[in-house]
Amino acid sequence: MFKIIDNSISKKDQKYIQQLLLDNKLFPWFFMKDVTSKSKKQSRPAFSHYFVINKKQNSSAVNNLKSIFKKYIKKEIIHFKSILQLPLNTRKVSYDTPHTDIEEPHTVYLYYVNDSDGETILFKDEKIHKKVKPKKGRMLVFDGKTLHAAYQPIKNIRCVLNINEAKQ
Repeated sequence: MFKIIDNSISKKDQKYIQQLLLDNKLFPWFFMKDVTSKSKKQSRPAFSHYFVINKKQNSSAVNNLKSIFKKYIKKEIIHFKSILQLPLNTRKVSYDTPHTDIEEPHTVYLYYVNDSDGETILFKDEKIHKKVKPKKGRMLVFDGKTLHAAYQPIKNIRCVLNINEAKQ
């Protein structure tokens, strides 16, 4: 089960998030060897910024972002991060390692900061069930038990906010 919500937040908030993450030279991004951190076979470098880790605030920027998404997020946030993927010099179009973010029951809110290539893939019975194109202001909501992945962007940067909300 999944839901796609276009223009999930106001245009003003969309602009604020894009400026915070992509136009702010002082925003701290941290290098990841692989975007999923689940595979030893692939190397898909990316940058991340954790706002909340294991239910604990890790970044002062989280308060403004939480208030923007308060109409969706009603329970405790387990993890909240941003991921920035850069296009790789590759001609082979493939996706990252299918994974779940965490083990405990949760809901995933995946917010697209910018228009990009690098579709998100949702799997069902280990087969591709749905592909969702990154579109600024779009949010994809799905059960955290769902295997998911993303195609590596080739034409443009891909920036998302990934919020894992506790089920209980």
